[in-house]
Amino acid sequence: MTDSLIKLLAATLIFSGCLITYLASARQRLLGNPVPRKPAWALFASSQVLACVLLAGVYPAVSAVLLVLTLVMCLWIGLVLASAHLAGRPVLVGSVGLVLFSLIMVTG
Repeated sequence: MTDSLIKLLAATLIFSGCLITYLASARQRLLGNPVPRKPAWALFASSQVLACVLLAGVYPAVSAVLLVLTLVMCLWIGLVLASAHLAGRPVLVGSVGLVLFSLIMVTG
């Protein structure tokens, strides 16, 4: 049970970090103006490090880092594809993405 909660928290951190960096891009389609870049990348880095630390309690450290790296790459691709179809709806993209990604992480 606690492993599932840790994975859920790590999934939330990974997804929110990827979403904030996507929203900082000049080519994003969800907001009118992009989020400032430096704070967005600082939040991204801190959330990914925290997710690695959390997942290192469940998996070996190298596996946790590789898992986070793989998930970040998949999420960025998914965010680009989702925002192309749901342009101008950041809440919908964020909520649906978070729910789907959390279900994938928890169910394995």
